[in-house]
Amino acid sequence: MKRSITALLAIILLQSCEKKAPEYVVLSGKFTSPQEEKITVRSHDFEKEISINADGSFSDTLHITHNGSYRIGRQYVYLHKGKNLSFEAENETMDPITYTGDLAVENNYLAQKEATIREDLKALGKHIYSLEETEFVNKVNELTNKQKETLNKITPSVADFKENELRSIEYGKDLWLTNYEFYHGYFIKNNDFKVSENFPKVTTSDFDNATDFDFSPRYVDLSMLKFRENVNADLKKKIEGIAEGEANEKETNNIYDDIVIENFKKIKSRNIKNSIASSQIMNAGLPSAKVLNFFYEDLTNNIANESLKKNINERYEKIKALEAGKPSPSFNFENHKGGNTSLEDLKGKVVYVDVWATWCGPCIGEIPHLKELEKQYHGKNVEFVSISVDEKKNYEKWKQFVTDQGLVGTQLIADSDWKSDFVKNYLITGIPRFILIDTEGKIVSADAPRPSDKEIVELFTQLGL
Repeated sequence: MKRSITALLAIILLQSCEKKAPEYVVLSGKFTSPQEEKITVRSHDFEKEISINADGSFSDTLHITHNGSYRIGRQYVYLHKGKNLSFEAENETMDPITYTGDLAVENNYLAQKEATIREDLKALGKHIYSLEETEFVNKVNELTNKQKETLNKITPSVADFKENELRSIEYGKDLWLTNYEFYHGYFIKNNDFKVSENFPKVTTSDFDNATDFDFSPRYVDLSMLKFRENVNADLKKKIEGIAEGEANEKETNNIYDDIVIENFKKIKSRNIKNSIASSQIMNAGLPSAKVLNFFYEDLTNNIANESLKKNINERYEKIKALEAGKPSPSFNFENHKGGNTSLEDLKGKVVYVDVWATWCGPCIGEIPHLKELEKQYHGKNVEFVSISVDEKKNYEKWKQFVTDQGLVGTQLIADSDWKSDFVKNYLITGIPRFILIDTEGKIVSADAPRPSDKEIVELFTQLGL
């Protein structure tokens, strides 16, 4: 018995002395002509800034969350725990780039693959999605086979790299096939375009694969696209079940929010859920309070990276600052009639703001409805303010457009187009965007109904107009 215990203790001691695989990557390199002071390494659940020294060199130890794909600027790199990677590039665009270190074979292959695809597509002389169906399919097959041939020539340091990359190549092919119908319709100016029955079917069937999501940027695009398709399909089905005219924009948005959350809950892979949740807060315009709070709580409980958490918290606070009843961000912009007009100049009036541009088709489509609304409330205590985000080069175009179209109300142009403080503070990433502010300068709605939506009249009535 004593001998058995001694043997067991020896095994335990031996196991405790075994070298544990490092949980980090050493990333280093040099930019010969750096343009920035820092670079950022990021993925769906990781973010780390690395300072660039005066001579263009940098080095850092990254405690990465997974083995797989990470992004530095526009360049994707492959990182693996316990390995090191170094590269040299002219600047932060990282093109061209040369890799050395443990993961040199993998990353030089990936860089060559992307460069070859770019060169082949450029040699076409036209956009790949503008090609007719047969020519498009042949080109996609050619590109796919060329990638596989290049992959077969390398001997990577990571055992499962080839296996994972082979699937990634197929995901890239499926992504091209998936996008063809929509983009070809755009190029031939036919929104009703449909591919033929002979068009190849997408082979990807599993859109909830955590390993491939970590490894393949193409799979990330495919799975996120599938999520949006599922949401839109469910929304269409739900709306079709409602009698025509019964669902206004607000009700439709509420239904949409519920469907987004329902589809999110169906996903099993935590990394995919993190990516969707992050995009709902960081990249999805101005989410509703329901969506914001749901995904913020989910991320807070499941994201460990402090830098990423900080960005999410900052974005969350910016969105919360735009809730109803909060003071509105101010503006002070040039007026088409001369001088400047600020939000403070309009205090005591309800203010309905239209953020638009002369090049924006949907914005121009709202103009007749806006004119009708202005006519309906003429003489009432409401100011209709249109703020153009046209660039300075289009300044004269804006002035002429306002005159030619007979636009009334207060016509302003933002001082720095999309970079104007008012636009940034309202987190405006798409137009048209309408904002409703009360007589005290407080927000009624940071994403108000459009003039074409009857709900805006209901809001005006609630404000005593």
